[in-house]
Amino acid sequence: MTLERLAGLPGLAPSLVVTGAAHIDLARSGAAAAGLPATLIVEPVGRNTAPAAIAAALVSDPDDVLLILPSDHLVTDAPGFRDAVLEAASVAVEGGIVTFGVAPTRPETGYGYIEIGAPAGRAHHVAAFREKPGPAEAAAMAADGRHLWNSGVFVARAGDFLEEARTHRPDVVSGVEAALPADRAGDLHLGPGFADVDPVSIDYAIMEKTGRARVLPIDVGWDDVGSYRSLLAASDRDDLGNHVSGKVTISDVTESLVKATSRRVVVAGLDGVIVVETPDAVLVAPLDRAQEVGDLQQQADER
Repeated sequence: MTLERLAGLPGLAPSLVVTGAAHIDLARSGAAAAGLPATLIVEPVGRNTAPAAIAAALVSDPDDVLLILPSDHLVTDAPGFRDAVLEAASVAVEGGIVTFGVAPTRPETGYGYIEIGAPAGRAHHVAAFREKPGPAEAAAMAADGRHLWNSGVFVARAGDFLEEARTHRPDVVSGVEAALPADRAGDLHLGPGFADVDPVSIDYAIMEKTGRARVLPIDVGWDDVGSYRSLLAASDRDDLGNHVSGKVTISDVTESLVKATSRRVVVAGLDGVIVVETPDAVLVAPLDRAQEVGDLQQQADER
């Protein structure tokens, strides 16, 4: 879907899909389904978004305008999104590094926020970034009209992006450069040294430090399917707001996500919960604590 929504952009070059070794077949089949040519950049281990984007920038022409897209986003207005990309590209060719900002529809604590600064052509300067606030701060920022959700979508010329990366995180750039194969034909498999690159996001590595940061407000039906709450919102649901999959039996359950992969799961008398069963573990949590799942997984792995 991420690739399909790009179809029709003028001057669109073949995509670079950065993925893990375990997902090569999925990435190839997704690109084929979208009908768009793509080259894979395969990471031996995930190192967050900055190293991934730097790898793509290093194998691009410096004047190429890169559209950096996470693949776990929903966009319901694809034509509007393409129009926004073209607007952002016009800012990027003038030297800006653009991120899209989304007007908050709820006090989301799992997203980063951008404080809008002075106008900069079609976009705005960035006054400040706020990373995953607490409930009170999220509620205030969602209501004040000066803050946007940070979509995590970026548009920049490859050369400008690398220049800022080399200025602020030269260690990351040199580590990615060393991991790139000498032969650039076909799919690119990053070497084992990539595992030693600092896992850092584009926001922390570049956007919070650069003077080129710009934000372009968009209204294209964007959402991030990075939590179980947003996954439920994006899924087909029954009349009581539930989404279930697998061998699941529910009774008097509302606004919940219940998934079974290997055993039958029975849930009764609950509202707003996540229940996910796998052969290795079972997760049960209130939906409003969905953002804690990553930390809980890490704690479980350490035991």
